[in-house]
Amino acid sequence: MKSATEEEKKRGQCGKQLRPPEQKYSTFDRELLGLYLAIRHFRFFLEGRAFTAFTDHKPLVGAMSKLSDPWTARQQRHLTFISEFTTDLQHVSRKFNIVADCLSRATLNSVVLGIDYAAMACAQADDPNAKAFPTSITSLQIQPFQIDNSATPLLCDVSTGHPRPLVPNSFQRQVFEAIHNLAHPGRKSTVRLVSQKFVWHGLKKQVSQWAKECLACQTSKIQSHVHTPVINIPVPSKRFSHIHIDIVGPLPPSEGFSHILTIIDRTTRWPEVIPLSNTSTTECARAFIRHRISRFGTPLDMSSDRGSQFTSTLWNEIAHQLGVNLPHTTAYHPQSNGLVERFHRTLKAALKTRLQGPSWTDELPWVLLGLRTVPKDGIGSSAAELVYGTPLTVPGQFIDPASKCQPMSASNDPFSSTVKKLSPLPISHHSISPSAAISQSLRDAQFVFIRQDGHRGPLQRPYEGPYRVVASGEKTFRIMVGSREEIISADRLKPAHVDLTGPVSVAQPPRRGRPPLQLPEPTTLDLQTRSTRLGRTIRLPPRFQ
Repeated sequence: MKSATEEEKKRGQCGKQLRPPEQKYSTFDRELLGLYLAIRHFRFFLEGRAFTAFTDHKPLVGAMSKLSDPWTARQQRHLTFISEFTTDLQHVSRKFNIVADCLSRATLNSVVLGIDYAAMACAQADDPNAKAFPTSITSLQIQPFQIDNSATPLLCDVSTGHPRPLVPNSFQRQVFEAIHNLAHPGRKSTVRLVSQKFVWHGLKKQVSQWAKECLACQTSKIQSHVHTPVINIPVPSKRFSHIHIDIVGPLPPSEGFSHILTIIDRTTRWPEVIPLSNTSTTECARAFIRHRISRFGTPLDMSSDRGSQFTSTLWNEIAHQLGVNLPHTTAYHPQSNGLVERFHRTLKAALKTRLQGPSWTDELPWVLLGLRTVPKDGIGSSAAELVYGTPLTVPGQFIDPASKCQPMSASNDPFSSTVKKLSPLPISHHSISPSAAISQSLRDAQFVFIRQDGHRGPLQRPYEGPYRVVASGEKTFRIMVGSREEIISADRLKPAHVDLTGPVSVAQPPRRGRPPLQLPEPTTLDLQTRSTRLGRTIRLPPRFQ
């Protein structure tokens, strides 16, 4: 008996012999395939027409007329398909088959990558700095090198072991861009790379300055963010004079409501939460007037973010009619409206803990009652006490039935004195000073970059610009973006290092919204009126005018 290993080897050899050989396309097969695919692609133009197929592969011409069968079934299928359209195949020489041959043999224009050293050698002869190098007392070792197709030798320094060309003034910027634009390294790395390959007077200072002024590097790299401290907004002495307003949502639908309009008074911290069915400007304005204006009157200031509801024409017109000032927060900076933003966290946490079913509108009144009666830290009084002067009665509270409210005279009324004593404590900010937050380079910058804090792609540059600075402040800057001035938070700015000796190319803001509608050009024919066959004059519809 044969061993098991011999049987396995024999079986493996048989298996190898039974495998089909790899099918490779010969030159004839590739030319036939190209003709087959070309006719198949343009079949809608060739059907029912007599045409001639020209090819530069001569064996393909006699494929239709030879008596022997094709070598493979694939050739049979291709020839059968081609014969359904034409059998007129003619040979054309390769040098005359320019139209088809140019697609597979595209001629590339010669591109010179790098630096033209022949032109640099000619420029060295006229550059005064390059002429002074051989006679100056330095550690450089100048030697001439012959360049192909150039009668003028190229002066190079060989003190480092390899030749470094002496770059004239007209080629210094080109040398910098050829090396720096490959991967845009930092200033130190760029200086090191350029100094290893080239040499000229003031190389380190000049290359470092050019790398610092590279706009692509400044808009793509982030060294450090600016973090300015929160400015202390004073608490007004008059209640309900300054309020903060915002919108929360979308929430799970409950009784037709999906959003919440939140309003907080800055003095008493009294919250108002109004359910909304939608977030249109009309709905927000109607809810604000019905629930806030009717109870507490018209405020003097109403802070909000830059939502479309609070920046619309209708909202501004209502505020103008009521005499309300509308201070808006800067873009991507919700800290300035932090009073109502922080309340959203407390409100959502209370609703999550109390909610037992899908209807959050049934639990909202009880949550508001609890939030309005919670004593504030520091003063020991709730928002209800600051508004009404007395605590509110909550469910389950024990009340002495024997106690009765006695009428008080105006002279002994302690209500006014009690309310005067109850006032919120000013907010304390534990942060660095404004002078240390903003660097001196940003304060003195004439041009800045603006960081885009919205959604951006993985390879999209985080900064846009440069834009011209109109006025600078401790917290915000006035920037000329395009044709309009915008107030931008200093946290989103970065000083732009540009060459101020020449004109600065200011960036244009990206186009937003839909593209403008391209209306057709008006026709010169008079299509407004037309006469019928019976001689009556009719007027065409507007869509035909």
